[in-house]
Amino acid sequence: GLHRRDPEHRYWLGPLEFPISVTGVIGALKSDFAMQRIEATRSTWEPRGTQTHRAMELLLSGDHGDELRDLVDGDHADWIQPLITHDRWCRVTVIASERPTCCVRRRVAGTFDTAYVDPALDVPQRPSWAAQGPAVVLADLKTLSENGSTYSTAAQLGGYMALEATHGHWYDYGQTIWARPGQTVFSRLYSRSECLLAW
Repeated sequence: GLHRRDPEHRYWLGPLEFPISVTGVIGALKSDFAMQRIEATRSTWEPRGTQTHRAMELLLSGDHGDELRDLVDGDHADWIQPLITHDRWCRVTVIASERPTCCVRRRVAGTFDTAYVDPALDVPQRPSWAAQGPAVVLADLKTLSENGSTYSTAAQLGGYMALEATHGHWYDYGQTIWARPGQTVFSRLYSRSECLLAW
């Protein structure tokens, strides 16, 4: 029942409002200068991010219909094509796409982009309450301009992991998916403890 109301980007669970999101917490740590730069370029990055995220959501949900084809051929094809054809998708099993999550006690909510099981990864030790099996990765998609710089997203990934833990969901690793024109790169893996400490 958790849902987000846009454009104000506020979450609700029935009548319960969540006054802050994971993105809001991370944004509060940015300097005024950084926030001004982000807002000054919103008209460039927002449509690109929206379309690229939507294409990944359609791909991961198995909806390969007209909307996905339109996005692949659209304004941000240079970002979308390498993302949806990346060979990593053939090696993992996707278990979540655009998943809203929350902590009712802390009144924080958010939506992470994807999570997947990767049988090729080592499985760190888990607590007894966590489900056993192959390694599980929680990932977030970021789009960059051709010359854009990558950065650590461990805190954001840790925020989602913390919210998910309140529902008994365990993730071994965090990862960032960097989409830029002509190239998609999966970042190094962040350990669970690294993400939670950053959060």
